[in-house]
Amino acid sequence: FAHSMDNSSGPVLLLTLLLLQNTSSPEASTPPAGYEMAEPRAPGAGSSRNHSLVEYGLRPGEIAAAGVVWGALWLISVLGNFLVCLVIHRSRRTQSTTNYFVVSMACADLVSSVGSAPFLLLQLSCGRWMLGSGVCRLVRYLQYLTPGVQIYVLLAIGVDRCYTLIHPLNFKVSSEKAKRMTLVSWLCGALFASPACFLYGSSSDHHCNFFLPNSCLGAASGVIHLSVLLLLIPSLLIILCYQKLFTYIWRRGTEDTAGRRAMNLVSRRKVKTVKMFFIFVLDFLLSWLPFFMVQLWHPQETDYRKSSLLFLAITWISFSSSASKPTLFYIYNANFRRGMQEICCMWKYPRSNIYTITSSSSTAKNNHI
Repeated sequence: FAHSMDNSSGPVLLLTLLLLQNTSSPEASTPPAGYEMAEPRAPGAGSSRNHSLVEYGLRPGEIAAAGVVWGALWLISVLGNFLVCLVIHRSRRTQSTTNYFVVSMACADLVSSVGSAPFLLLQLSCGRWMLGSGVCRLVRYLQYLTPGVQIYVLLAIGVDRCYTLIHPLNFKVSSEKAKRMTLVSWLCGALFASPACFLYGSSSDHHCNFFLPNSCLGAASGVIHLSVLLLLIPSLLIILCYQKLFTYIWRRGTEDTAGRRAMNLVSRRKVKTVKMFFIFVLDFLLSWLPFFMVQLWHPQETDYRKSSLLFLAITWISFSSSASKPTLFYIYNANFRRGMQEICCMWKYPRSNIYTITSSSSTAKNNHI
């Protein structure tokens, strides 16, 4: 009987010992691997990860300074270019076809000021991109569209000035031709800036790329489309046009015959216009060359603080071009100043018959334009 009890209770005692050993062992109370990550974090534990100071490393003082500078440039750009369009629009008769080109450049600056600059400041101030990949591509596309349109409009102005000053009888840029040249400038800028829609985008970590991708496709597209076709070729053609213009002006200035004094007086007004637009060309090139040079450099975006500061600097310089053109118009063109005074003080200045950025007719001279 005792032997049978020992044989029957053996398995029961063995099971009881195993249960007691598992209960008292400290390893048994350890949770499985990965359990700690599944537990909810304390409030505020992960909030610093999405904070702008951690994402891009910009300090509050730097963000505040960027906001002040961008706000001032944005205000001058929007108000100034809107006034340029309004002053020319209020003209009852436009004697100069150059006004179409001037309005086109002002509209391109307004597109950049409204569709690109606020989103760039939002990205840098928030420390991340929150608007998706589609908006990122659109903002970067508009950032290339503005200089593309303006460089071809400046080329059209150079061609217009060449034929107006050097060959006034062979070819005349009428209003219809000026409209077609403006349309071609927008089409060229939109076409050559289109690779930006495919080279940029928002990654999974909520970051809209600052620079072109460091790849063969990014380098080839950046060099061929965004640099050569969008900037280099039209810039060389513009320099060639103004080289011919200044050579012609210098030769005419050396001629001191009595029979050409009256013609020299007429051309002096045109020379002043040529100088004004040449200043615009220099302002454009000095403002946008750093942007294209840094984009071709392909800096690695591993250090977000250095990348964001570099991107902030080059966009400041490029965006200053949109704010400087209305200021230059106000400084160098008396007609624009008069039009602004009439708009700002409508009760004091009567509405004039004509506002022209350039004038070459006797009607404009008689109206003191």
